[in-house]
Amino acid sequence: MMRALRWAAACILAGVALAVFAPTILTSVDPLATDPAAAFTAPGPGHLLGTDQVGRDLWARVVHGSASTVLSGLAATAAALICGGVLGLLSAFGPGPVRALFLRITEVALAIPEFLLALLLVAVIGAGPTGVAIAVAVAAFPGYARVAALSAREVIGSPAVEAARLVGVGPARRFFVHVLPRVARPLGSLAAAGTAFAMLSIAGLTFLGLGVSPPSPDWGAMLAEGQGFVSRGWWIVVFPGLALVVTVGALTVLARAAQEDRA
Repeated sequence: MMRALRWAAACILAGVALAVFAPTILTSVDPLATDPAAAFTAPGPGHLLGTDQVGRDLWARVVHGSASTVLSGLAATAAALICGGVLGLLSAFGPGPVRALFLRITEVALAIPEFLLALLLVAVIGAGPTGVAIAVAVAAFPGYARVAALSAREVIGSPAVEAARLVGVGPARRFFVHVLPRVARPLGSLAAAGTAFAMLSIAGLTFLGLGVSPPSPDWGAMLAEGQGFVSRGWWIVVFPGLALVVTVGALTVLARAAQEDRA
């Protein structure tokens, strides 16, 4: 059962990747093209997922909107992973007081909900797609830094690394051969789950009007734009929301599978 779930999640993410990097393969319709005469057309042969309040094809908008949400989530996660991982590793090799202070700071930062912290950061940085991505990355940064620091410290004190040191293996080789690969595993699992949360956070901030602005196709913006028309066309918000939930769910399944394999 779990294997089938993994395969289903992988297939879903493959479809999402196709939508992100080659949307014209899935649809040739312009996501910004309006047709007021076809507004609120229900899902059917002419419009697979129906049309919105100004007659834009919803399938085209969902497909093209995947790039904004997914790439922003990946960029925010990559930035948090790299910066947090580097600083976490550096703190692990530092003196005891520095490590203790670093871990205490990350512990305090983790006590603040990530979405709330991202919302506060957007107020400081400024709204817009770039500001939202930076805010989400900074909010997620403490988690990666703490995992990197704790994992590296555990590996540094392991018998394998100590034995390598005793036989004359240099610091650089010990780091790249023994420490980095074993720290990369938990960070990779965290990044998979973190990407899902980053996408949700970015979509949530966009829904609040802080990210991509309509009429640009974006899942969060589509939810915000269509919320006032649910009574006339439920599909306007259901399908963008479903795309977000299914993508996040697939990422979560693969992240948990990676954690189980590591355990």
